[in-house]
Amino acid sequence: MDVKEKKVVLFSRKKRAKKPKSLKKRLAVFGIVILLLAGVYCTAVFSNIPFIKKWRDLYIETAMDTYTHKWLATMFIPKSVIDGVMNAKEGFIEGQQDLQSSWTPAPSTQDPSEAPSEEDQAKADFLSLFYELDKSSFDGYIAKNPDMLADGYGKLLINKSGVNDSGTAIYTTNGDQVVVLDAENGILIVKVTGEGYVGKLAIVKNPAQVRLGISKHLGNVGQTVGQIAKDNHAVLAINASGFADPEWKGNGGQVVGLLIANGKTLNGPVKNGYLNIGFSEDDRLYIGVSTSKLKYRDAVEFIPALIINGKNVTDGSTGFGIQPRSAIGQAEDGTVFLLTIDGRQVGYSLGTTVGVCADILLKYGAVQASNLDGGSSTIMIYRDKVITKPSSTTNIGRLVPDAFIVDYAKAAEK
Repeated sequence: MDVKEKKVVLFSRKKRAKKPKSLKKRLAVFGIVILLLAGVYCTAVFSNIPFIKKWRDLYIETAMDTYTHKWLATMFIPKSVIDGVMNAKEGFIEGQQDLQSSWTPAPSTQDPSEAPSEEDQAKADFLSLFYELDKSSFDGYIAKNPDMLADGYGKLLINKSGVNDSGTAIYTTNGDQVVVLDAENGILIVKVTGEGYVGKLAIVKNPAQVRLGISKHLGNVGQTVGQIAKDNHAVLAINASGFADPEWKGNGGQVVGLLIANGKTLNGPVKNGYLNIGFSEDDRLYIGVSTSKLKYRDAVEFIPALIINGKNVTDGSTGFGIQPRSAIGQAEDGTVFLLTIDGRQVGYSLGTTVGVCADILLKYGAVQASNLDGGSSTIMIYRDKVITKPSSTTNIGRLVPDAFIVDYAKAAEK
């Protein structure tokens, strides 16, 4: 064997000799990665560090509060951890069972102290009614669009509520953009936004205009909120009751919980922690008051309560996670709030917690408020148009048993 051949053999032996070391190195790296992943997993699943626990609980609540995506929690997280979170939810629901709304003053839809005395009476009345408006931004918008007042303040209609509309340059004193100003019907709709969510809040000045619209085929099949609004000649509507929804294939026909419309009981209550939510004959919103103590003109049943007698009765997500939301509330002066938050749409709006809904409504003066059915049922209709982005498989929303609707002012006067 010559010198060159010996060098080749030695070189090849050296290469073969290095392989075991390389394999050991790769195995060591792999082991370290596995240990790191195990550490991350254990920290994420079992740690009680407040930041980690908050987002872990939200993740579990959000997954477990759906019909079809519970596996997102059950596949990765031990049952004991999930049970701990969901048991806290059950405890919260149980703790709400004694909550009851109460009212003392009579309704008044005006706040005269807000009306500037130096302005003409028509404008003063308008600003007194819509005291949520930031006057400077309103005056600036009207100065640029004087034709809006062609028929006077009482007939003023600004509608920039379409899902693709950019809204107006008018804002509320809370900094939210106005998308609808409907003076004749006493309706103000604002766009509400926050961390991870987009929604709309309808502010209805006359509570007598708010009632329940019922599916024509209740007991068999529901209707879309838009169709319920159209059948009832309503100007505004949002979804209300929950319904039987096995495997997320329910047709909205079987309402779950108490249902009273125009004083007539159409369905009885359930015994799973749900609370009565409805209007008395004097147009006050009551939550948690039994039918034996109060005669409701219109009522549904759902959970959880958000605000009772001016107090926020939620605590963050309270076991309900981040979802599309619908809610109803009322201020001391009788003003009714109808809130919808879009969700389950990455890059647009994921949804929000019941606690955030309570905060939004408190900001506008609600003293009573409750969560309604949400998820893929959440939707708002204004003048026969869908003005939110539902997470249902269609852009017109799911079939539902009923909806909170708002009559045109002239119809409510009859």
